[in-house]
Amino acid sequence: MVASLSGVVFGQIYPDNTGGPEFDSDLDGTASQEDEFVSITNTTGAPIDISGWQIWSDSTGSGAPDRPQDGLYHTFPAGSTLAPGETLYIINEITGTPPGWAQEASEGGVESGPGGQSTNLLTEGSTPNSDSEAIALVDPASGEYIVFNMAGRVRVDDLPGFPGTDEVGRVNAQSVQKDPGAGFSYQYDAATDSYIYAAAFVPCFARGTRIDTPEGPVRVEELCPGDLVLTRDHGPRPVAAVLSRELPLTADTMADHKPIEFKPGSLGPNQPAARLVVSPQHRMLLRTVEGRELLVPAKALVDMGGVRVMQGCRKITYVHLVFDRHEVVRAEGAWTESFFPGAYALSACDRATREEIFRIFPETRTGATPAPVRALVPVGKGRSMVAEKALSPVPAGL
Repeated sequence: MVASLSGVVFGQIYPDNTGGPEFDSDLDGTASQEDEFVSITNTTGAPIDISGWQIWSDSTGSGAPDRPQDGLYHTFPAGSTLAPGETLYIINEITGTPPGWAQEASEGGVESGPGGQSTNLLTEGSTPNSDSEAIALVDPASGEYIVFNMAGRVRVDDLPGFPGTDEVGRVNAQSVQKDPGAGFSYQYDAATDSYIYAAAFVPCFARGTRIDTPEGPVRVEELCPGDLVLTRDHGPRPVAAVLSRELPLTADTMADHKPIEFKPGSLGPNQPAARLVVSPQHRMLLRTVEGRELLVPAKALVDMGGVRVMQGCRKITYVHLVFDRHEVVRAEGAWTESFFPGAYALSACDRATREEIFRIFPETRTGATPAPVRALVPVGKGRSMVAEKALSPVPAGL
């Protein structure tokens, strides 16, 4: 059961950034406890004013190098409004000016290395079932609050000064993962209305993928800004940017970044026409039995014949193909998406890449998300549609 406060839910909880592969949330070049964060998402169809709402951390776990940020963690300033579907990140400490999609925790700690003062959003150590390890989102005006619980007891209402009087929902995350691990987070899955435990992702192509252009297929890494690429909806369109990222995949915590391989014909006749490799969250164009076209994450399609996770892959270069709008392009003969600057994708980009995306999509700097070129199917829903055989290929022609 997902806890909701006036339609706002916990989008992602990232409480552990020590002891292994780490995540640089504010993209200042250093991954530390400064980068721990919580995000919230507006699941309604109307804007929600969250001015004055607060996030509290209730943490007594053991084994963490620093003390937790126990008590008030963040107060949302006046003018804080969540648009429909918008996700807002609250990061422990942000270097420089916060981007439009994030706020710096008003009471967050400043990282000073192990032994520093109150630098953790939560403790990362093993938490006994008798202790409390929880995050609360509270509206002081109404007294209502929701709790994301990761231990055996919840004592948030015992914290000095806590303004909540009416708990209206609780997520018991121990069924997902008892003790958080570095580089992974609890993530809300709208398809199942529940939480999963996974690493951040970068949606993109693998180096070597051939993209259809008016002059024939071209390897994605050989494309340059200004080059024309064939799109399904708008004909030849100039590339705005080609951005790449090399990922080592040797650690267990990088399992969710393992590429997805589509063997020839796995999506339909000659789709793809040759082996196609994409990142797990990269979306493929398919359609329903009624003919509605949808974009479905590659990782949702692994139960289809000829589609697999490349478990043995140890290193890969992913390439972002960016246009001035979200587009459908043809890669190795199969229809798929260009880079879509959603909140999760932006959070996984480094600072230089993010600035380039802001230049191409100025609205994303203030937290807005451009309209997708087709409806985006969540992973859980995509898996269900595969199981139900509710998806079919889209003809390869324009």
